[in-house]
Amino acid sequence: MRISIKAQAGLKEFENFVVLESKEGENFSGRSLPERKRIAGIRELGDFTGEAGKSHLFYGSKSSRWLLVGLGNKAPFLPEDWRKAADQAQRAYSSLGIKKATLLLSEEADIFELVTGLILSGYSYDRFRSRKDHGKRLSTVTILMPASVNLKQANALRRKAEAHAKGTLLARDLLCAPGNLATPTYLAETAKAIAEKSGGRIETRLKDRKALEEGGFTAHLAVARGSDEEPWLVEMDYNSEAEKTLVLVGKGLTFDSGGISLKPGAGMEDMKYDMGGAAAVLGVFEALAKLDLPLRIIGLVATCENMPSGRAYKPGDIVTSRSGKTIEVINTDAEGRVVLADALDYAKEFKPDFMIDLATLTGACVIALGGLTAGMLCNKKGEAFRDAMIESGGKTGERVWPLPMFEEYGEQIRSKVADVRNTGGRAAGTITAGKFLQTFADHSPWMHLDIAGVTWRDSDRAYIPKGGNGFGVRLLLDFIENAEL
Repeated sequence: MRISIKAQAGLKEFENFVVLESKEGENFSGRSLPERKRIAGIRELGDFTGEAGKSHLFYGSKSSRWLLVGLGNKAPFLPEDWRKAADQAQRAYSSLGIKKATLLLSEEADIFELVTGLILSGYSYDRFRSRKDHGKRLSTVTILMPASVNLKQANALRRKAEAHAKGTLLARDLLCAPGNLATPTYLAETAKAIAEKSGGRIETRLKDRKALEEGGFTAHLAVARGSDEEPWLVEMDYNSEAEKTLVLVGKGLTFDSGGISLKPGAGMEDMKYDMGGAAAVLGVFEALAKLDLPLRIIGLVATCENMPSGRAYKPGDIVTSRSGKTIEVINTDAEGRVVLADALDYAKEFKPDFMIDLATLTGACVIALGGLTAGMLCNKKGEAFRDAMIESGGKTGERVWPLPMFEEYGEQIRSKVADVRNTGGRAAGTITAGKFLQTFADHSPWMHLDIAGVTWRDSDRAYIPKGGNGFGVRLLLDFIENAEL
């Protein structure tokens, strides 16, 4: 989608106008509209009330189209209100096959969130469809602002919103791609491509099977053993000269069959989404290439497949991790935490001021939080960043919620034959998984985000499509831009 911002002048050269209005009658067009009396009449008749999620299309003079979009009656309006209004405009015009529109805005309108909503709502994964969907979406939007608005600042907000949104779109593409395309090698190649087009701002280093063996990533390799696909550890480095360092770690199981502890067949096709954490980290770096931030940010993507075969690791096996700690394998379907164990340990090489991992880790998180928010777990040092992450979740709509990490939960993952076991049973499953990860992450301030249940959806919701939605990209970017390490 091409989005441009211009100062409002005459409207003759433009078409397919969008006007945002509140339920209380306030409009955000930023000018005295030639159709103001017509709009007032429509409101008086009750055909349009400004209610959120509602729109009304009418034809003005010279056959011009005017779309009224409701913002609701909340004051002040939330970021989600602006994003949903943009989605409403996208849907209304797209349903008519219209590709160009003009959005009239006042100084009070939130440019960043409107641009974000426009781009996200225009997404469709149609790579493998004979008939493509992209031709039915808005492709060009002109935003007209009052002459009093600083266009340089407005365009800076537009560019930042485009970076955030396009990073999310990359994550969506990776999630929606089938497992026979989006393999571990594909993720590694994607990381290389991000670095190559970053103009030197990002460096990507790749560890293949041999490098993982030499580096002692034995837990990662144990999970990968059952698959013919090559495992990788992807290491991305942004702004390497900065003083403070943030490490992002993403679980990248491009397909998870459960291994020897095989999952039920029904719904197994969704296990291509088990690399949601990796997709989020790659999406963040796609955006970072276009942003100027004062942090060094390391991205680690631990990727492989979990498959059953004669070589696959088995329940009852004991694996020695990179850290030297031993893991008793109780269930091979609790593989993500085993892979992350080595990546989290490796992260200490960068002496992080803060470390965040994202993983579609436990079905228990879906049961606990209903798929409406990610679970958040921290060690003691990581708790200092908890409120900032919750705030970023509220702002972006990618919500997170804290779960307790009492020491007693660690008793469930104690092993009689190894240092730790890879599952603590059904009770408090999300928390005990977090306690397992903490075993390998306590060298630094650390936060774990369990994004199972929020990474993909079974139905469309506003600007969030059915399927993989790229959860975590905008959340992390907002956190990075606003939190103080």
